Amino acid sequence: MISGDVLKYRKGLLIPKRYETRLTASSPFPLTPPSGGKPISIAVQNCYGRSRFEGYLGNVGLEYIAVDWYNIPVTEWEADTMETYPNGVGYVDGVYSAKEDMRVPVADLGFLLSDMTYDAVHVHNGNFFRLEDHLDRWERSIEKRRFTTLGHDRDGVCEIVTECVRRAELRAAMVYMVATRGEATDGLKDLRTCRNRLLAWAVPYYGVIAEDKMEDGIDIIVSDVLRTPPESIDPTVKNFARIDFSDALLQAYDKGAEHAVLLDRDGNVTEGRGWNIFALHGGALVSPDSGVLEGISRRTVIELCRNTNIKAELGQLKADDLRDADEVFMTSTAGGIMPVRKIDDRVIGTGTRGPVTTRLTDMYWELHEDPDYLTPIDYH
Repeated sequence: MISGDVLKYRKGLLIPKRYETRLTASSPFPLTPPSGGKPISIAVQNCYGRSRFEGYLGNVGLEYIAVDWYNIPVTEWEADTMETYPNGVGYVDGVYSAKEDMRVPVADLGFLLSDMTYDAVHVHNGNFFRLEDHLDRWERSIEKRRFTTLGHDRDGVCEIVTECVRRAELRAAMVYMVATRGEATDGLKDLRTCRNRLLAWAVPYYGVIAEDKMEDGIDIIVSDVLRTPPESIDPTVKNFARIDFSDALLQAYDKGAEHAVLLDRDGNVTEGRGWNIFALHGGALVSPDSGVLEGISRRTVIELCRNTNIKAELGQLKADDLRDADEVFMTSTAGGIMPVRKIDDRVIGTGTRGPVTTRLTDMYWELHEDPDYLTPIDYH
């Protein structure tokens, strides 16, 4: 029997273990209520599956109810009436929970020092897109951060993120895998004493720009906040050390824009928070070749261009190259290909999504039907 697990109301409220009831497959329903109890409907999920039963919530110093249970077979009716997790499902320290209920100790050096790495993959129509490429980058990042005590290999991480999606019952999702340095044993914060921590979560799919901006694009600025140099923080290792991006975004908000792209110390364009950038300039698409994350969506665009008559290359871009471009778009796992309408109050092209951006966007989403790029999710 499984005991002490955190369960859920059908309305999504946490149920700490305050009152214990035992159920077996033959238990009578409804159960005998505690003194002054009121009937509730509880959705139970364990490692074997989900079951629903009718129980009671007591009012004598009890806010919630928790249950120990045996595996109760899930019927089709019960599965159809189960409440979902509207904000997604997460995993930390061996426990799955609603995403909003995830907790990380404040002593974790991933929080105190931003000593962490992560990756993000998306699910489309019940399939991971380019999961193996994301896992390849994840493993390189784990090695570079020297996270040797994570306790989960590639297959283990894959199983956990898949389970997050399955439990959340999401057919379109953003899925995160995060590794932190973990907690130090004392105030010396000796990195060698830490046990690395794995977190993961799956949430409903979203883009880095709003859906209603996908046609005409968004307004961005070229910030005067310099991108943290790669000699200090390797941008090819995804991380949450993003104060430079935060300061640039505050500048953008002050100027009525929604995002900001940063320059390096030599005046070359780099990237924005969570996205790469492309400019159609001089008859070719160009995306910065250094000081940036080697994005999977960026790679996808380059590959698509190679299969068409669109010339694309990785190289240097100056701020004026962006402002003078015929088309500009951002790329991210969160949103795909997203047009830019204005840069520093200068309208790009016709001020709407251009023909090259449109063509690549269509090709990008068509690629999501190609089984060579997909990893199906078993939801049963």
